[in-house]
Amino acid sequence: MLGMSLTKVLFGSLSMIVLIACSVITVGYAIERIVYFYRSRFDARAFMKELAGRMKGGDLKAAAQWCDQQKGAAARVVSQCLPQAYIDHGDLKQRFDTAIEMEQVEMERNLSVLGTMSNIGPLLGLYGTVVGIIRAFSDIARTGAGGSAVVAMGVGEALLTTAAGIIVAVTASICFNFCVRRIRTRIIELEDVREEFFSVLRNLARQDGQTGARAKADKRDVNALCDAVVTTAQEPAAVGR
Repeated sequence: MLGMSLTKVLFGSLSMIVLIACSVITVGYAIERIVYFYRSRFDARAFMKELAGRMKGGDLKAAAQWCDQQKGAAARVVSQCLPQAYIDHGDLKQRFDTAIEMEQVEMERNLSVLGTMSNIGPLLGLYGTVVGIIRAFSDIARTGAGGSAVVAMGVGEALLTTAAGIIVAVTASICFNFCVRRIRTRIIELEDVREEFFSVLRNLARQDGQTGARAKADKRDVNALCDAVVTTAQEPAAVGR
């Protein structure tokens, strides 16, 4: 009899049917977000260490191809900015910020559904409780049967919707806060990747400058040596005359 009563409550109340649908949606989107964060995880330090080693060779095209083969948000962000590594610093930083914002939009996808479920769950449960209590007292007034047992049974069935709404809200809130925390952490990691990338570019530019200065100095030394040789060759001729 209890099973029949519970089945009637679960499928005989519109509020409970809506809450069951909300619970399915909450669990589905929570699993989808957790799977997304698991598959798109990355080690920022290991990634930048490998990328810096490949960029130091000077072959940025090969480094970009390597980024395209990697998985994770860091690889996607860098692969969009690496082909434009030699543009103005401000423009490159803006390109990085845009790529990070695009990743943030992807990370926040479907997150509004979990936030909505955490807000409307208790309200739907409360609505179902109020409707259930009104129905219970209406049945008592219509049949004329009263007593604490009848009232308790009706109120107990009505309060099941509140319990269901709280369960939906708690589940959605936990998943929502988990995702928000992961997004904040990942954004910080991507910003760290951006700064490391600019640091590698500065080192490459410094090395190129030192190489160019060394080449100019060697050229001056060679020219000075040639002048010295020419001068030395002309001096005996002048002495003979």
